[in-house]
Amino acid sequence: MKKTTGNSCVTAVSLFSGCGGFDWGAREAGVEILWANDIDPHAAAAYRSVFPEVPFHEGDIKDVAEFPEADILIGCYPCTGFSEAAKRRAAGMNARRDLTENPGNFLYREFIRALRQIRPKLLFVENVRGMLTAEKGWFLERQLDGFRRHGYRVSYQLLSATDFGVAQERKRVFIVGVRRDLEGFIYRFPAPTHGQNGQPPIRVMRDVIGSLQAMVDDDYHRKPFHGHFLTRPRKRSWDDPSYTIVAHAGHVPLHPDGEPMKRVGKDRYVLQGNHNRHLSWRECVAIQGLPQTIKPTGNLMAKYRVVGNAVPPAFGRVLLESVIRGWTKLAG
Repeated sequence: MKKTTGNSCVTAVSLFSGCGGFDWGAREAGVEILWANDIDPHAAAAYRSVFPEVPFHEGDIKDVAEFPEADILIGCYPCTGFSEAAKRRAAGMNARRDLTENPGNFLYREFIRALRQIRPKLLFVENVRGMLTAEKGWFLERQLDGFRRHGYRVSYQLLSATDFGVAQERKRVFIVGVRRDLEGFIYRFPAPTHGQNGQPPIRVMRDVIGSLQAMVDDDYHRKPFHGHFLTRPRKRSWDDPSYTIVAHAGHVPLHPDGEPMKRVGKDRYVLQGNHNRHLSWRECVAIQGLPQTIKPTGNLMAKYRVVGNAVPPAFGRVLLESVIRGWTKLAG
């Protein structure tokens, strides 16, 4: 495929794009998204609602034979096998077999296939922090080795969303690769923009959902709180960042109204008062920092899944802003 530059000098192809959280941040930084893909039809609908102009392949990436040329390749391939929740589920089981036999844990190979074809100047990958320790780092090293073998200098870092203006305690691993022939460019991960001396304060739930108006289709998970949900604290105050917004409706944190949860024993908490409900999916959108105009399709479970799987756009923006500023060193 031919590269189409449009109005931007910096272009990107996005794989495993979800609803476009990382891509939205990349666009805010000045990157033009040329092409995107995801297999989830509800994520695809959400992506199209905020990027109607971007060609989107809805389906299995393995069916894509040819990718557009671009300056940057973005990949947010599935990470559920490495999440903390997955580790808890695997406790008492053969965890190694669970990780190595899950085909979703090897989709990084499709990213490498696209990398070999596109030969971008830079690559950006997002994944859960469990990637650092899964199989003692075996999966992480396989990815890094693959990127290096195909000509990239790579580095990685664990970043916290609260450091970059997201009202949520969410930590994610980011891998950045620079094509080895671009010797004049060294990528440096961004320093925190919030919470330190002279910076804006860390954002809290009051900042992002304190005045949020419910819409007609706004709703929240209403089933009884199950036993596993009550093994950990799930409720923060209005003046705290949210716990991580997850993709499973039944595990979404509680709305800050009402009394805090009370610990009554090891891995045992109880709810207090009458104001206890999950955050609505639209409140999760706001906490993630996603565009409020986003329109995922499907039932309530699907909406929570799409929103919870998203990368907060703030990550994409701060990771790529320095690239845009130093693009003259890469443009040759």
